[in-house]
This record gives sequence, structure tokens and C-alpha cells, in this order.
Amino acid sequence: MINIQKFSLRVVKENGGRYDLDKTISNPLAARDLFIEVLELDKRTEEVFAMATLDAKNKLTGVFEVSIGSLTSSLVSPREVFKRALLQNAAAVVLGHNHPSGSIDFSSDDINITKKLVKSGNILGIKVVDHIVIGSREDYESMKERGII
Repeated sequence: MINIQKFSLRVVKENGGRYDLDKTISNPLAARDLFIEVLELDKRTEEVFAMATLDAKNKLTGVFEVSIGSLTSSLVSPREVFKRALLQNAAAVVLGHNHPSGSIDFSSDDINITKKLVKSGNILGIKVVDHIVIGSREDYESMKERGII
């Protein structure tokens, strides 16, 4: 007889900010407002890649910091993004990261990882709604609005 271990998976809430989980992320401006709060722009000197999980009606179900990088980059993989989305039973995700330089131009790395995440999400049945890049509280750019997604 073989002894097989039984495991369970669950999401554990961390200490953090208070987010309005009744919020619907229905446009890039709503996503920008959420990520400005999550990314704490005034306190960060490095790139932070975050994501929000959404239900089938685009209602916010969770917020995660996926990766904290350096001044000019942050390492992101589909595995790390969609692990969180699957645990939240998400129908969709919104992605966001800051550019400490203040630039809101998408880098080729930003575009490449977003396209990879869109493909991965399609395979898993989890839609990538948008990817927001934030340069400052006033300046942001949406890949959805620019036609990249």
C-alpha cells in the first residue's frame, strides 16, 4: 500500500490596505485609480507589478503585488499571475505597474509580457482586461485604449 499525501490550496489574506471590493473595474480610469492606491507611488522607487482579480461582472475580488523589481524592470511570469487568478476563481484580471521614471511609454518588454499573459489567459479561460502603466498620479497609459490588447 502507498501512502499518498492529501493537500489543499487556499488564499490567505495579508495585512494591507483597505480596498473597495464592491468596486467594478469597467474602464481604464477605474483601473488607474485602483493601481495608484495599490502601488503607493509616493513610497516606491522600484517597479512594482500588480494585478486585480475580477469576477464575471468585472467586480473586484482581490488585489495582489506580483513582483517588485528594480528601478527599470520587474520580472513577471504567467505562472505567478495566473496562480493568483486561479486561486481567486477569477474570470478576468487587470494588470498594472509603475514606471518610477515617470514615463508612461510602454517598453518592448511591457508589450511582450502582456501579449504572453493574454495568450496564457486565453488558454486558461481568464481574460486580461487591460494593462495600465502609471508614471505619476496624473499620468497613465492603457494598453486596451492603445489597441495593444
